[in-house]
Amino acid sequence: MSHTFWINDKDLDKEQGRAVQNILIDESFLIRGAAGSGKTNILLLRAKRLILKRLSNLKVIVFTSSLKDFVKLGCEQYGISPEVAITGSRLFRDLLDEYGIPYTLTKDFETDRALLAGKTKALLDSRGIEDIFDSLLVDEAQDYTDTELWVLRRLTKRLVLASDTRQSIYKITHTPGLLEKLVSENVVNLKYHYRSGLHICTVADGILKDSNNFPAIAGESKYDEKSKPSSVVIVQCDSFNEQITAIMKKLGAQLSLYPSEHIGVLFPKTEQRDAFANVLSGSSIVDKHRIRCDTLHGGKGWEFRAVHIGGCEALYRMGATQKRLAYTGILRARTSVSIYYTGSVPGYLDSAVALLSPPPDDTELSDLF
Repeated sequence: MSHTFWINDKDLDKEQGRAVQNILIDESFLIRGAAGSGKTNILLLRAKRLILKRLSNLKVIVFTSSLKDFVKLGCEQYGISPEVAITGSRLFRDLLDEYGIPYTLTKDFETDRALLAGKTKALLDSRGIEDIFDSLLVDEAQDYTDTELWVLRRLTKRLVLASDTRQSIYKITHTPGLLEKLVSENVVNLKYHYRSGLHICTVADGILKDSNNFPAIAGESKYDEKSKPSSVVIVQCDSFNEQITAIMKKLGAQLSLYPSEHIGVLFPKTEQRDAFANVLSGSSIVDKHRIRCDTLHGGKGWEFRAVHIGGCEALYRMGATQKRLAYTGILRARTSVSIYYTGSVPGYLDSAVALLSPPPDDTELSDLF
């Protein structure tokens, strides 16, 4: 994925460089930053530094299998074994298996994560296990529960966390200040981000308008808007099949326009993703391997030159996290976002996209009837 991972030390800004190199090798710390600020890159380069110091018994922990695939690409870029990338649930299962602790999964995500974390904590408490890894480097730390985080803290002396509460898409409520406490208040704040264009950031800020809890990101964007102007468009279609057709029409041109780069096609619901994937697999589009089709959950952590978000009428059914899902999905893109829906779309999304257009003329009374 072109330009996703850093090429040399000149790609890093001051705070990014500090997090990678200037914090002492034995320190734990928290990295805070917006989407595209380099958090995952920092985790990987910190891992590389530890490996060069012969502290190789480490893991880069990610939340989903999809994000693990993305991190493995980074591992290859930086000369790190892809085997260091692992999901948190897989790490807990491996520990329980190693010590012969039985467990039965239910295939319900929230139930199973609580089960695995609880059993792993009980194992550590009963056997006095601690610091068995040289380091654990945790991406998307805001998505882990208190119990999961305390278990990770106990497993290593060198804990590195990367977090952005604006991208929390799970129903997690942390003890206030927990992430900071876990690293003895050692925090690196990344002010600038480099992935997404100004128009994309403006729409994202329009979705999460609570600036006290979700700081705006448009003012800190270092994206080169002049060379590749960014855009966000919203497209109403008569049916979901029409949405798929509209997306397919754009993909061929974008693959030609952005050679060697990836395009993301994301949906709120699994069944929407699967329906599109079936059409894509039977199409004559060349370079299909550069199109990643996933859910909004599964696309988290990835980045693409262009993103299509289909089936947005289903956002209504995504509960309390729907705004952050939309926010996170939009910020997967660098240059172009296309949003598709049938029927109606949540008002916060339509209003956010409208920020990019001049206000419409005032209505006449007759227009209301």
